[in-house]
Amino acid sequence: MIDPATKTDDLSFRIFNFDPTFALAGKTAVVAFLGTYDNAYWENLRASDPDRYAAEKKRLADAVIGILESRFPAARGKVEVVDVATPATVIRYTGNWKGSMEGWLVTPKSGIRSLPDTLPGLKNFIMAGQWVSPGGGLPSGLMGGRTAAKKLCRELGVRFLSKSASEGAAKE
Repeated sequence: MIDPATKTDDLSFRIFNFDPTFALAGKTAVVAFLGTYDNAYWENLRASDPDRYAAEKKRLADAVIGILESRFPAARGKVEVVDVATPATVIRYTGNWKGSMEGWLVTPKSGIRSLPDTLPGLKNFIMAGQWVSPGGGLPSGLMGGRTAAKKLCRELGVRFLSKSASEGAAKE
């Protein structure tokens, strides 16, 4: 039970031990994503009862660690740092709508196409970010920002140069 409106029987882990930028040498970062359909529960709980909010986050952390240790016995007793982010956490740090950590949900109807990145009547304006590109999150925001910069340069007649190009390396 994640919250009163959300249950799951499926928990997957993303293991990050292949790149030294994800974890210190000899350490491994492990991420478990638990979706929720009740962002209001987390927002209200954080605002009205911080102690219970902290206890709920600890309950989830303990449950996830228990599952991790049962699937990977070598991890037993070795978890050093835990961070639980709820929709309230995401809102606190990013202001994202309903605590979404990614953009719009991809559905069979919407498919994986990007949304329009301009608005009628606005010149020299291009939207970029997780709400424009499918999949959402930081990578699509970064790629969308680069695409928007290139598009604006093209519209303004300015040559787009990547950082490496401006330093004398390959040019686009």
